[in-house]
Formats: sequence, structure tokens, C-alpha cells
Amino acid sequence: MNIKIKIILLVFTVQLFCAANCQSQTGKEKVKAKWNRDSADIKFTIAQEQFESGQYAQAEETARQCLDADPNMSQAKLLLGKVKVAEEDYSGAKIYLEDYIGTNDRDDAGLFLLAFAFERLGDGTSAMKWYKKALEAAPDNTDYIIAVGQMYQAAGNFILAEFFYREKIAANPGNTDLKVAAAQMYLAQGKNDKALPLYEQALLLKPQSSELLEALGSCYILTEQWAKVLEVHKKLYLLSDEAEEKSRCLKTMATAAMNAGDYNTAVKYYSVLISQDKNNAQLWFSMGQASLCADSLSQAIVCSRKVLELSPDMKEAWLLSGSANYKNGNYLQATADFQKAASTPQQAKFALLMAGRCYEKLGRAEQANIAYEEAKQFGTISDLQLLIAKRNEKN
Repeated sequence: MNIKIKIILLVFTVQLFCAANCQSQTGKEKVKAKWNRDSADIKFTIAQEQFESGQYAQAEETARQCLDADPNMSQAKLLLGKVKVAEEDYSGAKIYLEDYIGTNDRDDAGLFLLAFAFERLGDGTSAMKWYKKALEAAPDNTDYIIAVGQMYQAAGNFILAEFFYREKIAANPGNTDLKVAAAQMYLAQGKNDKALPLYEQALLLKPQSSELLEALGSCYILTEQWAKVLEVHKKLYLLSDEAEEKSRCLKTMATAAMNAGDYNTAVKYYSVLISQDKNNAQLWFSMGQASLCADSLSQAIVCSRKVLELSPDMKEAWLLSGSANYKNGNYLQATADFQKAASTPQQAKFALLMAGRCYEKLGRAEQANIAYEEAKQFGTISDLQLLIAKRNEKN
């Protein structure tokens, strides 16, 4: 074999060795890359479980390990953004979410989360931009629609917000959440007359919804539609299984009945409340008011005595018994009651005026004038005293 052939063979052998070595190195890198991806996938599952169980610090550490193993793992970036939002670190969340959105610009959940982070950071312009992008990616998502509507409101663009909600409600007439969101927008502007129909429409779609009944009841209270307040809370009472909630409904029903002028119904509800809480002086006083207005004078007197027994400092109870005795023609006893009520500055003006009227009924003009003069030293009359005075005017 000549020297030239030997050299060629030697070069060929070296090339084969180098090629084999390179292929071996490439194979090892592929295996390592696959291992890293598989490892990242396993760790990501763990990180998700940690996040869902509220272990945010552990979830963050595990998600970082995922990125160490696979820097392109976008789901790990999204999870880190979620962790930061949960921890209320919105600046940190923004960094991860922007990185995630860079390669996932049609993921509505990621877009929405980024918008939320900007909103919490006080950047309304950026928040609106990303909320709109989330809505573009998922046009029927109620949360995204409401978020955009609320951003219009936050910016003071109520005309745009109203138009936006109208358009979306027209496209989704059975969506109660959109009706409620629009109603809340109107309430924020004091437009109760526009909020009411939306709540009523929503309730027609979900007649057993306690939340809707609560909202509608509050709206009726704001518009002083007391008969409707009463009806709504009757339904709430029947829907509730909790004693505390039922008691709250009864109190609202009793108050609504009083304001609607349905005093006997108010007495009925206060009676039920008292049967559940016999030592509550305020309940006895309220039932006394209702009884007085319903012309159940003996019951009003019984209630006032019970109030003073339970809470001697509630001098307004003397107004109740005094008014009941006055309406009953028992002017001497009424005078004594009103004089006792006059010992409290808040009750003095009304009590002295009523004492003066009692003296007039008894033919004691001089004492009546003295009481009227004393009354001039005190301030205005409360709403309760005005109510009692109106009822006493019948006599």
C-alpha cells in the first residue's frame, strides 16, 4: 500500500470518528432536552396543585424550577402570574403575564389576568386595553363584558357604559348578570328608576334568587316603595333557612309595614320577633309605636312599661304611654307620663307641648301656658315625635 493511500485511509478514519462523536453528543443533548421537558411537565403538575391548595410560596418555587428546566414553558409563566396576583404583587404579576402574552396573545384568561393586574396598579388605560382584548378573544364571556363596562364607569364614561350594556343585553337577553351589572351602574348614578326594571327583569328569570331579591328590595327601599319592600322580604323570609336571616327579614318587613301605614301588620311582625327575643327593649318599643298608630292603646301602654322595665333609661317610652293615655282620654295620667319624658332634652319639647295640651283638656290654662313656654327653650321635634303627634291630632 503506497503512502498516498495510507494517508487517505487515515483521514477517512479520523472523519468517521469525529462524525460518530458528534452524533453521540447530539443524541445526548436531545435526551437531556427531553428529560428537562418531562421533568418540567411533572413539576408543573405539582406547582398547579400547590397553587390550587393555597401554597403560593411553594407553587412559585416549583414553577421557577419548571422554567429552569424549560425556559420556554409558557404555562409556568402564566402560573407565576397567577401566584403574584393571589399574593397581590401586581407589579410582579405584570412582568410574568406580559412575558406569557408575548407568545399567547389569544389566551383570553391570560389577557384578562393581565388587565386585572393593570387595574390594580391604577393604570386604567392599559387595563381597558387588555380587557377589550380578552373580550375580543371570548366575546360571550360575561366577566369580560362586565369588566369593560366597569372600566367605562370608573373613567366616568357613563354614556358609553350605558350604550355598551344595552348592546350586550340585547345580544344576551337571558343573561341576568348583565342586567344586574347595568342596574348597579344606574344605582351608582342615582338613577333608581332605570335600575328597578332591570332588577325586576332579572328576577323574572331567576325568581328564587336571594341575591336578586336582596338587590331589588334595596332598590325599593331607596325609592320608598314600602309595600313592595314588604312583598320582597316575605319571599326572602320563606327562602331563608337561617334563623338570623329570618329575623333580619322580619325586622325589615315590620319597618316596611310601618312606613306603608299598615300598622296592624307591623304589630304582627314585631310580636313574632319579641317571641324570639323577649328581653329586647328596642323591639318592645317598636311594637309600642306600631300599636299606638294602630290605635291598640292598651297594648301600647303595656309595651312602654315593658321597655322601662328592661331599660329604665329609655325615657321615650314615656312618650308612648303618654300618647296612648292622651288618645284614650286619660289626660291626668298622660300629663304625668309627658312630664317624665320631659326630663330628657331630646324628648323635652314634644313632651312639654303634649303636657300643655293635656292641661288644656283638663281646663288648666295657666299650667298649659307654663308648659308651652318651657317647650320654647328646646330644639326641634324628631320624626318619631312627629309621627306620634299626627296620630294624636285625631283627638
